[in-house]
Amino acid sequence: MLLIALWLAALSPYPQPWQATGREAEPVAVCVVAPRVEPVQQGDALGVVPTPRPQLLVTEPLLELRLERNGRLAWQKFGTSSQPITGPIAWPIAPLAPGEVVLVRLRPLRAAADSFAHVQLIGASAQRMASTHALMRSLAQRPAAWLKAVDTALDRGDVPLAWTLLFAPAAPQSPGLQDLRDQVLRQGCGD
Repeated sequence: MLLIALWLAALSPYPQPWQATGREAEPVAVCVVAPRVEPVQQGDALGVVPTPRPQLLVTEPLLELRLERNGRLAWQKFGTSSQPITGPIAWPIAPLAPGEVVLVRLRPLRAAADSFAHVQLIGASAQRMASTHALMRSLAQRPAAWLKAVDTALDRGDVPLAWTLLFAPAAPQSPGLQDLRDQVLRQGCGD
């Protein structure tokens, strides 16, 4: 049954919930919407990111968010139960280099202090990052062009690019784009 769930998850353009262990703590689940990630060993998730500064978007409110580079803490943010970390989070550290791995550790509300979901983000190739940057520049502030680019990426099965475009801080504000963002957030991880 797990293999079927993973197979269906790979086919779905919507994000999936990742239940990852705090290694030595109780498992926790989070729904990472952006960047797009896929399951890997022992419930962790991995995503190849087509931009050096991905927008982080998690549906659950968080008590803690950590970014680690080369096994070292690069950035950390704490929330509280009354003021959790929510909403899109702009990439807070130096840009991802092509092929670089950054570990994102997420602790949702009501999780033990040492219980995190783990997501490994990997910078895409230099060519892919450059083509994503060029595409975003070519779209300028034309909402119809952004919507078409998102649709084209989805038609090609390139969900990481589609979600990168959809949730990019550079994307224009428009009812059509916002409706699509809202639809993706409502769908969440398909609970």
